[in-house]
Amino acid sequence: MQQETSLSARRFGGLNVNQLKYLAAAFMVIDNAYFSFDTVIPAWVHLITRFVAPLFAFLMVEGFFHTHDRRKYLLRLWLAAWIMEAGDLLSLAVLGKKYQIYDNIFLTLAVAFTLIYLFESGKLADEKRKKVLFYVLGGLLLAAGYYFSLIPVVIGNFAIGLEGGMQLLSVVLIFYFFYGNRRKQITVFLIWNAVFLLLMGGIVLPGNYSSLKDWFDDFCSNSDGLVFLFLPFVFLYNGQKGRKSAFNQYFFYIFYPAHLWIIHLAAFLLRGGMG
Repeated sequence: MQQETSLSARRFGGLNVNQLKYLAAAFMVIDNAYFSFDTVIPAWVHLITRFVAPLFAFLMVEGFFHTHDRRKYLLRLWLAAWIMEAGDLLSLAVLGKKYQIYDNIFLTLAVAFTLIYLFESGKLADEKRKKVLFYVLGGLLLAAGYYFSLIPVVIGNFAIGLEGGMQLLSVVLIFYFFYGNRRKQITVFLIWNAVFLLLMGGIVLPGNYSSLKDWFDDFCSNSDGLVFLFLPFVFLYNGQKGRKSAFNQYFFYIFYPAHLWIIHLAAFLLRGGMG
């Protein structure tokens, strides 16, 4: 079924996948710089970047339905995930525990893509036994994904977990299962986000803080539950891929680890090395 596009996107031309990815990449740099230089970058920066990761998750679902080769897409994500994980381990050796890189959104996206790949395989399977097998495998992977989102595997000073796993896996599943009906996607997503916020303690009231500034800084720093902030970009999405090129296809796979290394190296050099 052809994906619905919003009236605003149709009226104003909207943004295609490439444009949304580059916009998200720019804000991603700002957000990761905040984590390494939080003493000089204000907390509200983290708040305005909450749309980045769920937007990438949403665009991955779009890619799942538009790619010509899902297996190749899946392999590319897993390859990028393990290369990134190796780079994170290297950063521990080079930069030390204080400045090591923990991020690996590729791993979360690879698990999410595998999930919907299994569910789609189950839906398309012509034998009941195969359907059940794919659905069971998908369910087990989902349970494992949620588990490792909360409790990473820790080996010494190195941890392997799913960055933003609880939020991103849920975004991917909701927008996959209700693909083709934007209204249902948004409705179910908003219900899930409201429940998620309640389960994680909701929004802390200013009265519990000594000053409004302290509350606002804490609110901004702990705003990962505000996943709904990416919804305006869903409505801006015009359903188009944008110009096809190797640069557009592989840009993020190179840019993501490169910008993290630059930021963490800068923090390492500017803030006292291994100290």
